[in-house]
Amino acid sequence: MNNFFSTSDNKTSLNNQYADLKNNYEQIFVEAAESIRKEISSFKPVNPCEKCSIKDCKIEKKDVFTAYPPNCSYRDWQLKVLTFLAGDYKNKLKAVYKNIMGKKSDYSCAQCASCCKLAVSEYSYTQLKQRALKGDKFSKDFVSVFVPYETEEDAKAVNPEYFELLNKLVTEEKVYYYYCPKLKDNLCSDYENRPDICREFPHNPLKLLPSSCSFNEWKKSVAHEAMLLKAKTDILEFYRSKLQ
Repeated sequence: MNNFFSTSDNKTSLNNQYADLKNNYEQIFVEAAESIRKEISSFKPVNPCEKCSIKDCKIEKKDVFTAYPPNCSYRDWQLKVLTFLAGDYKNKLKAVYKNIMGKKSDYSCAQCASCCKLAVSEYSYTQLKQRALKGDKFSKDFVSVFVPYETEEDAKAVNPEYFELLNKLVTEEKVYYYYCPKLKDNLCSDYENRPDICREFPHNPLKLLPSSCSFNEWKKSVAHEAMLLKAKTDILEFYRSKLQ
């Protein structure tokens, strides 16, 4: 399981890539949960009840999620875990993310222009402009380059495979499709002034990309690491919400 998307066929469809991702996530999640469990177990006190002044507390299951009284050593353990997760462990995950994104510089854009021809957002154009006015930088960058397609059929005609997969993935909310009118012959006509949303694309190593995008090779190289990072981040937030 070194590579979610490894295949002898370089023309593997987006549907197959997504299926591979789903099929491996459960194993990755278990791997992440075990890793975090080992980390927090290292803080667990050894037999503190032998020295405790509170007798017959009747707490039988002494795990990290048990409700302990304020003066209990196990409650101190929980607080240490919280501090660790919010501090050193979170910084460790940030370093992993930085390393993953840094590897993107080993790859270059093939100028397929797929990202310019078919961009997707859960927000309508009006909503994006409203968010931009409120200071949301991503929305501000987005509306500075993209405009909406008049119809979904127009968007689908640009890249049917990518369009169908996006519709398959998003089942509970409407999505909106956009394109950049500055694109000329697959090249940006205002390249030097392009915003960060364009300069930093793709922004997420788990984002499904059109099959023509050369950054799929970067995704392949960091797939396991990126999925493990996502799982650890999700588990970390779960621990923090339960322990606070």
